[in-house]
Amino acid sequence: MQIKTKFDQEQLKNKFKKTISVKNQIWVEKKYDVSNEMVLLNKKLNPVLSKLLASRDVDPTNLENYLNPRIKNVIPDPFVLSDMERATEKIIDFITQKKKIGIFGDYDVDGSTSTALLSKYFKQIGVDYEFYIPDRQSEGYGPSIGAFEKMFESGCKLIITLDCGTTAFEEIRFIRNKGVEIIVIDHHKEGEILPDAYAVVNPNKKKDSSNLKNLCAAGVTFFLLISLNRSLREKKFFKSDPPNLINYLDLVALGTICDVVKLDKINRTFVKQGLKIISSSSNLGISSIVTEAGIENEITDYHLGFIIGPRINAGGRVGKSSLGTELLLCNEKNLANVMALKLGEYNNMRKNIEKKVQFQALQKVNDDNKIICVSSLNWHPGVIGIVASKLTEKFNRPSIVISEEEEVCKASCRSVYNFDIGELIVKAVGQGILISGGGHKMAGGFSIYKKNIKKFRDFLVDKFDKGNFHIEKFYDCALNISGIDIKLFDEIAKLSPFGPGNTKPRFLIKDCNLSFVKIVGDNHHSTVITDAFGNKIKGIAFNTVNEDMGNFFQDFSGEIVDIVVTLKDNFWGGERTIQVQIEDIIKS
Repeated sequence: MQIKTKFDQEQLKNKFKKTISVKNQIWVEKKYDVSNEMVLLNKKLNPVLSKLLASRDVDPTNLENYLNPRIKNVIPDPFVLSDMERATEKIIDFITQKKKIGIFGDYDVDGSTSTALLSKYFKQIGVDYEFYIPDRQSEGYGPSIGAFEKMFESGCKLIITLDCGTTAFEEIRFIRNKGVEIIVIDHHKEGEILPDAYAVVNPNKKKDSSNLKNLCAAGVTFFLLISLNRSLREKKFFKSDPPNLINYLDLVALGTICDVVKLDKINRTFVKQGLKIISSSSNLGISSIVTEAGIENEITDYHLGFIIGPRINAGGRVGKSSLGTELLLCNEKNLANVMALKLGEYNNMRKNIEKKVQFQALQKVNDDNKIICVSSLNWHPGVIGIVASKLTEKFNRPSIVISEEEEVCKASCRSVYNFDIGELIVKAVGQGILISGGGHKMAGGFSIYKKNIKKFRDFLVDKFDKGNFHIEKFYDCALNISGIDIKLFDEIAKLSPFGPGNTKPRFLIKDCNLSFVKIVGDNHHSTVITDAFGNKIKGIAFNTVNEDMGNFFQDFSGEIVDIVVTLKDNFWGGERTIQVQIEDIIKS
């Protein structure tokens, strides 16, 4: 939302009794149950941690299970997922009869980790299998008839689709007519009907009552592994101990964080335990990326989402789509290092392409449109999803970015919390406006004939009310600079991993002055923050040059401000210090 007039700003100030920030946001303190905070304080917990736990509605009587969740305490029977039992029985039949199984995975991190999970399991128990990751540019999202034909010709009579397949009606009908069984393992929204697959395991299909809708595909795949492991054990398939599935949680954690799903009880446990596996360096591919990226401190959800994940994704975006999966399955150190270096190169290439497309897309944004929908020739389809995310972040509106081709165009979409972009895509497919597509509440993608782009833009009219979306932002509590230190950072880290549903704690530092403001790197600003008591701390604001906050820094004239921050630990020269990452600035 762009607040353009003084009248608009005054209306918002009166409504929320708050000053609009540099990013045109209204910041309010998160409400919480004070009685829970008092119970937690009585347990001798750090006062800030007590407040953060209370604001997250953590049950004080179940505190240990929240801070140290265990898989065995949160995982339900896999058969609660609709079609899981049916899918398991069919896969077990192929395994015991030593028939070849095909795995078709999506090219993003969730698809890559899902494919690596099932491939790793099959390899460990001696199953004949092959996997296929489609090329983003030439094949696009989801199964294609050509890809299915290749897998059929290579001897696959059962194909399992991962992170895709729920809307692949024609492709699945085609290959089933050749005698191939299809099992769909997915989490994207279904259309009017489900495809004619042997089984569709998807917690977001209408007939599923598992209450596991927040799982990403890697999470659903992990449930499949639990089910397979149990059934094979019951059939006395294993000559020795069955695979220890806990060791697979590194891949589940990576897929969960990178697909930006809600960190509910199960997903948070997946990531919490998966990070422990990653820290043990059990996956050679992940370890090689850690080395290539120069990560020296403990791996956190931040590293998964912003350093490791983008490199896995980069192959699908601008290079070889299967490279990320191949690296996650690699068991040869030198080869893993070479692949990690190549993915690092792809990631740098992706950044350069992304900057160019983002600049051009920004020029095309029309503030009169409720849903942003921009398109152009020569926009690399590998970066349009990231650009859509940047547009949504900047304008607080659903954003659709279309890479135009002569006939069939590709698009990526990102949304805001109260608008279901996946449902919109499904409806447009159902009306014949789009060729194909799918997604979930916050993200999606589709294919469209170029001649239908105007028709699609007309379809978008009145689908989203700009006046209805969430303009409030929440911080957890006010904090004094004098209280920020390593001990507090480590206390707050007990709440991790952070993500949707368990956001990284934000704090308000009141009545500050800024000094030594300067640009660092290519696109960031650093400053020294001084509070009313003379306490100082270093601050960093990322990706701010030529943005609203960057313009504020450029014109800053010494006024007193309130600052919304998160805490960040910094390692330099072997010394660990705490600085703050500036999220927004409020003119006091």
